[in-house]
Amino acid sequence: MKRRRRLRNVILIVLLCVIFLFSPVGASIRSYAVMGPYSSLHYRNSVLKKEQIRLRIPGGTETKKPDWYPFMITFNDDEGLSRYLGEEVEFTILYNFGHFLFLRGTSSYYDPDSAYYSSFYGGYVVKPRDEDRKFGFLPDGQVDLEEISMVPEFDQKALVLSSLGCPPEQRVFREDLDSVQYHVEYAGYADWVRIDSGIETNSPVHEVKKFQQGYLQYGKPMGRIPYQEDFPVIDLEGRVYVRYFEEFRATIVLYIMAPSWETVEECDREILSKTVIGPE
Repeated sequence: MKRRRRLRNVILIVLLCVIFLFSPVGASIRSYAVMGPYSSLHYRNSVLKKEQIRLRIPGGTETKKPDWYPFMITFNDDEGLSRYLGEEVEFTILYNFGHFLFLRGTSSYYDPDSAYYSSFYGGYVVKPRDEDRKFGFLPDGQVDLEEISMVPEFDQKALVLSSLGCPPEQRVFREDLDSVQYHVEYAGYADWVRIDSGIETNSPVHEVKKFQQGYLQYGKPMGRIPYQEDFPVIDLEGRVYVRYFEEFRATIVLYIMAPSWETVEECDREILSKTVIGPE
């Protein structure tokens, strides 16, 4: 009888765990459980690991309020960006997005009423195969704005929006330059270039028709905004810091994309500026 009772209790616990994990409340746990190992796997094959580059960007636990996902996620796509640029590069992304709305079972990334709607922050590392090439910079040392903009464009259109099922012909990413500032001190280094711009791109909001890979990390969207199509084009604000590191022969870009300058400035001040860069 005791064995049967124990077995019954074990089965009940397993069923409750399964129900919890597949309920809206368990969506954040599913995301953490999937993205933690996934990120670790990508880190082992990243340009950071191969070139012994230390790039530590704080996650959402850096602040006391619910704002961002708790940890940074690492992703590599050497082949994808190489095809997009038309040259061989090594490419690693560190990224973070809006925190989970616990009871809704989805990320604030999808929520038009959230300060973190359609928002990301993180870093890009681009290392060309040609070691004499300074990606994102012209021979006179000026930043190549068009080349730099191709990296977030690739990220948003080919990686983020594709993972949510946005049709290729509908994907949009356009930047409208606001300002460029040289000789900026940031993250312990001088000579960063800071670029602020307005961004037009697709919202992640859409009706669920079938499973998409992006749901594993962001959860499922809340549904289409009334009277709008799936993935409507919206306006965001963006900031990047760009610097070429001679010691790594690589360009590092730190970035923030959010609905308002208030969120951009807050993320910059409280999280991104605390980035640590150096040799491992």
